[in-house]
Amino acid sequence: MSDYGGFSGPRFAQLDDDYKVWAACHRAQLKKEKLWKAVVTDLPASCSDDKKSDPVVEEWDAMIEAALATIQMSVKPVHLNIVTSVYKAKEAWDALKVMFEARDNSQLLRIMDELSSLKKGDDENIIKFASRAKMIRDELAMLGNPMDDNTLALRVLSGIPSEYGMLRTVLDNKGTKLFMSDVTAELL
Repeated sequence: MSDYGGFSGPRFAQLDDDYKVWAACHRAQLKKEKLWKAVVTDLPASCSDDKKSDPVVEEWDAMIEAALATIQMSVKPVHLNIVTSVYKAKEAWDALKVMFEARDNSQLLRIMDELSSLKKGDDENIIKFASRAKMIRDELAMLGNPMDDNTLALRVLSGIPSEYGMLRTVLDNKGTKLFMSDVTAELL
């Protein structure tokens, strides 16, 4: 048990570790505390100086404040400027989402470039090459872009050197979907 970002209990994912996991954990925490409505609803906080303020508006303002504080306590210091420069929980949540989606897109582009230029290295055996391809597929899946086994197998076949030409032709012309395990076994 630890106390992370104001939450007691099992340690929640840190924001840099995996945004999607962080968001799922903190969404659940906000729901548990009955504060999630302040994140998903774009109702304005009261701006009235009226001394006879409406209790419903006061309750809503308190919920927005509590949700914002909960989000602010859940981030690393490096992200505090993003969540302390806004006045509503929804704005903080959305700002974090935009920032991490942009980071994810940058990572996704890098990984897709790596996949498109996937070639077996001279000093690399088939098992290492296939493992490297699978790691790329796993990274894509973590970013919400899964790749089916057939596509990965075809990508691996396109990255093998000409010495595997005959085997590549046989596997390319196979009338069924390819599986990485079968392709790896054939290349060995």
